[in-house]
Amino acid sequence: MINRMTWRTRVKKFINALLAALMVFLIYGMYYSAVHIYHDKSGLNNKFLRSVMTMVELHESGLIVDKRSSSLVEVTPFLTQKKTLNVYKDVGEWQLIVGELHAKKGLWGELTYSIEEQGPYLNRDERNPFYLHSALLEGGKIKDSPHPNDAMNQLEKLEDGNVVELFFSLRTLKSPEQVLELLSGYDVRATNMAVYAGELKEFKPGNYSSSGSDHVIPHLTLRPKVQFGDNHSLSSWHTFFSLDAGITDHVQQLIADVEWMTNNIKYNGVDEDTKRLAYLKKNGVQVYGATVTGPVRELEKLKEEQGFWGFRLGRIEVWNWS
Repeated sequence: MINRMTWRTRVKKFINALLAALMVFLIYGMYYSAVHIYHDKSGLNNKFLRSVMTMVELHESGLIVDKRSSSLVEVTPFLTQKKTLNVYKDVGEWQLIVGELHAKKGLWGELTYSIEEQGPYLNRDERNPFYLHSALLEGGKIKDSPHPNDAMNQLEKLEDGNVVELFFSLRTLKSPEQVLELLSGYDVRATNMAVYAGELKEFKPGNYSSSGSDHVIPHLTLRPKVQFGDNHSLSSWHTFFSLDAGITDHVQQLIADVEWMTNNIKYNGVDEDTKRLAYLKKNGVQVYGATVTGPVRELEKLKEEQGFWGFRLGRIEVWNWS
């Protein structure tokens, strides 16, 4: 009799524990579903994606976040948002995947990201290919190029059936319109430009490198315009600049993006971007480098432009140009 009562007590305790575990599981499931629904309906996930796209494309030189992939954002039970996206470059008319972006933001924390590059070569830095010469900081002009045209020598050896990504720096600070005017006589497309926003003159960025009078600095990137609608949802984006369509809208969008970014995102470097924004509002947008893509023979002609220097070769693909 006693053994039977003990067995019944154990069964009852087991059932109670099972019911409690089931209740906890149901409550957790309801909580987790509510978290996902709230983040979707409130626009928090859209805002997170907008933050990631804006931060990466304005700070990484020429990297573009894949905007056609799923907008689904992972939200952990502790309300951390996570997203993995491809990043690519325009080479000719193809979008070449060059890395994988991992972004994360806690409930009250800062937005952080890392990029796993899929570069084909070891020990080759493609993240910042532009040179800012000391003469530009003083409002002057570079009189001669300290760099041989290694990139142009490489282009000469490439066959006609290739398209190339090419970077060049400028001998003087120019407006984006002036750069497009110089490129208008060539069958190439400008995909982004390196913006000068007071670095080393108004303030010193956290990390940069120098070799003689040449500086490689973190900078803002002028990208083709990306627009967001209500609730931070992506509404449209451009793939390259067009002289016929004008570049004013792209420049105005840059100012608006930096303003939105510094006001709405907590991230490492926000203080520097606030200084950049103040400089751009006071002095306007000028650039000191650009990225172009197109047929190899057209890009080779750019060596004749006296205002271009510091050419660097990027990705090379087989012909894909209309």
